[in-house]
Amino acid sequence: HPYDVMVYQEGDHYYAKDRRGNLICTDSPTCLQEAINYGNNVYIKGIFNISNPVNVVSGKVIYIDGYISSISIVDYASYIEIIGRGKGDYHIGNLYIDGGAAMLTFRNLFINNTIIRFGGLILFDSCKLNYVNIQGYDFNKKAFWVTFLKPWIQNPNGNGVDIRYADHILFISSSISYNNGIGVNIALSSNIKFINSILEANRTGIAITNADAVLEETLVYANSNYGIYIGDLATVIIKDHSDVRATSTGIDILIDFPGSILMIDRTSTIDNIRGLDKLTYFKSDNPSYLSSNTGQATIPANATSVTVNHGLICAPSKVLITPLAQPSGPIWVSEITSTQFTINISTAPTSNLPVAWYAEC
Repeated sequence: HPYDVMVYQEGDHYYAKDRRGNLICTDSPTCLQEAINYGNNVYIKGIFNISNPVNVVSGKVIYIDGYISSISIVDYASYIEIIGRGKGDYHIGNLYIDGGAAMLTFRNLFINNTIIRFGGLILFDSCKLNYVNIQGYDFNKKAFWVTFLKPWIQNPNGNGVDIRYADHILFISSSISYNNGIGVNIALSSNIKFINSILEANRTGIAITNADAVLEETLVYANSNYGIYIGDLATVIIKDHSDVRATSTGIDILIDFPGSILMIDRTSTIDNIRGLDKLTYFKSDNPSYLSSNTGQATIPANATSVTVNHGLICAPSKVLITPLAQPSGPIWVSEITSTQFTINISTAPTSNLPVAWYAEC
């Protein structure tokens, strides 16, 4: 077999042997730790409910066919891969990453509780996770470059994912569902991105405060509260056929505090946004929430004005007009409201005067 060490269970006894069949240890409380320390490629089969976490150091490849109650990766450990085997209820009870650990890969694992403090360059590939807490210590000592590829994250007892003091957290083809709290709760973090993912929660799909997030081809669904909650100083970009929904309140996006930025493209679906007036910047070419628009109006012959319905979700702060023929006098804009504005001319033209216009919030 390709393993340096095999740890296995026979009845109530545990054994660790090297590839030649030599016994490394048996039954002692530290036998599992001894076996992991002994080899670089370790196969573990059995149920290990241990009082102290197993500490994994650099350069290890570990296969788990069974269950380990607690694993710790700290002290700048790197180049570690842990792979799940078998179909047990869980492979790892508690996974703790800290101390600058980096270059870590987890594949095909079922992990009950995952905590990432200071560390990064981490990949979770096709893992089932009950709860994920990504929480650095501060802006200088944070979690960074963590990628979730095709995970299923569900926590029936609370939030699915909490992110705080983190940078470059990426969810690809993720299913974050059946969470009893918030699907993903983001604060004091940057470069959080969801691609081709589904986020569903009983309360709010995503909550974002003092952070930025991008949604691409992503469905966000909330059974109550809001699809997306935007707190203060947040930047949210929604694009590429994303869909945001909230069934109970009907508020797909709530902007709760001033100072945030929201951008929505024309392909995404959002029916109800509350609190747009609190945004510092809003840009949208979505037909339901246009923040800018263009068109052409005509001042009729012998008239001195024309009223234009601009189609924006606001009273525009900027309106630009360009006559498309020689005007009979100065032209200007007046009576700007949330639905329309008026183009005026000082002297009525003798024939219809076309005027191009551009308006933005």
